[in-house]
Formats: sequence, C-alpha cells, structure tokens
Amino acid sequence: MRPWQGSLARSSGLGALVLFGAMLSVHSARAAPPKVEDVVRRAGERVVALETGLALATAKERYAQTLLSADMESVARERRELVSDVVWVPTGDPLVWAFFRDVLSVDGRPVEGREGRLYELFSVGPAREARDRAQGILEESARYNLGTHRTVNSPTVAVTFLHPRNQRRFRFRGGGAGTLEGTPVVTVRFDEITRPTLTRTANGDDIPARGVLSITPEIGIVVASELRFDVPRVGPVEITVRYGLQPRLDAWLPLEMHETYGDLRPGTRSHQERVEVEATYSDYRKGEVELQGIQPIR
Repeated sequence: MRPWQGSLARSSGLGALVLFGAMLSVHSARAAPPKVEDVVRRAGERVVALETGLALATAKERYAQTLLSADMESVARERRELVSDVVWVPTGDPLVWAFFRDVLSVDGRPVEGREGRLYELFSVGPAREARDRAQGILEESARYNLGTHRTVNSPTVAVTFLHPRNQRRFRFRGGGAGTLEGTPVVTVRFDEITRPTLTRTANGDDIPARGVLSITPEIGIVVASELRFDVPRVGPVEITVRYGLQPRLDAWLPLEMHETYGDLRPGTRSHQERVEVEATYSDYRKGEVELQGIQPIR
C-alpha cells in the first residue's frame, strides 16, 4: 500500500456529485460581477440538494490509462483500458459521497462474476455492511490500475468542497468570468487552509488541496473542476473533470475526467513514472432507495 493511499480513500470516497439540473440563466453583460461568496453559497446549496434528494447514483465508466516509465535512455509506454460499474453512496460526513468501482473488463476481456455486483449490494440502501463490502470490491479493482496504487480516483472530489460543512476548510477567490462551451461561468479558485486536511498520508501528514471550479453565477452549477495535490514520493497529482446535464436524473454529473500522477521532467523529486488517464461516464441511473436523513457512518 502506498503511504498516501489510505488517506485519499478517506477524503475521496467522495462521490456522487453534482447538482440538480436547471435552465441556465444568461448573465446580463450589464449586471454587476457576482460576489464570490454568493456564487459559493449557491453552489453549496446545489450540493446539499443533490445529497438529500438522490440516494444513489450509478454509471458505467471507461477508464483508459497510460503508464510512462523513464530510464536513462528512453521512456517505456504501457496502456490498459478498464470498463467498470461505479456508484456514489452518500455518507452524511465531510466526504459527502463514497465512490466505489467494480471492474467488469480489462482490455476488452470480461472479468467473470462482476456484472451488477455494486447495484445489488446497495439495493437496500447505503448501510454500513454494504459500504464495507464495497470497499473490499474497490481494493480488489484497484489492482488493475497501472502505476501508482490508488483507490480514490473519483471524478467528484472537488465539488464536495463546496458543501457547507466543508466550506470553512477552504479559501475561495474569484478568478474572473467567461464562458465554457457556451455556458456563462465564474471561475472560483480554492485553497485548503484548515489542518488537518481532508486528505492525509497514512502517517497523518497533511496534503492540502487546491484548484479551480467553473460555476454558473446565477444558479451555482459546477460545469468543470480542476483539483491538484502534491503527494510525497508520487509527485504532482491533477484531476480535471467536465460535467453535463443528465436528463434521466435531472442532475449535472461527470461526463469525462482526466488524471495525471507523477512527473518525468529531469530534476523533479518524484520517481521516474507518470500515469495519464482519460475516463468517460455514461448510462447514469438513480438508485431506487430514497435517502431519509442519512447519518454519518462511523
């Protein structure tokens, strides 16, 4: 187990994310620039609405990985593609959602006995026993990852920082207004300032998060996120996500995620390995179990 793997699992079970869909209001060019605190408040309300209004969200994930390994003379390249069931389970704590993955196929070859395991596991709700069993499935699936051992490569980590119970941990700053694929957005930069941080190494060392959120100013919908960590013995980690409206769930949810781990540049302190990932999400479904005042699972 990598020294940071356990901590990231605590911080990132994060999952199901993101915000109830609504018609996007066109921001008037004459309107005063929105205040960052107002944008963050609206976005936090959206996260709360999804947390309390949606019990479980499930999807299919296609996860294409490339491992670059450097020696003194060349760079070796290895590729692997996974297709998985993924599910986001509300936790009622700072994680907001736990994210679980069950690998169904590796490079087009089916893994036997996997189809539907997560859906069946949570068919009666997000109970502790189901959470524990799902964590075992997640660890089992992580062995198919190339390079750095990781179980928390969730596309919804950054949005959980907007939940009201997490906002005090961060400093939010305005980064300007513009459009993203035709949608008016405000960019909000964030830095984790509270210690201990949500993400820590197995030894308890803090790994503060920083990044950028692109948010619709009038409604508070997150349409893109950039999340960065600096992880000892791994190097820089970056996770960028683009979200889109899923009509079946009436929610804005991840469409694609890009990840990088490590750095091959000469003189960097990380080991000579870099993992690059492109993931896409489809076939979203809502769990049939209604969420009723869920309490933290301890």
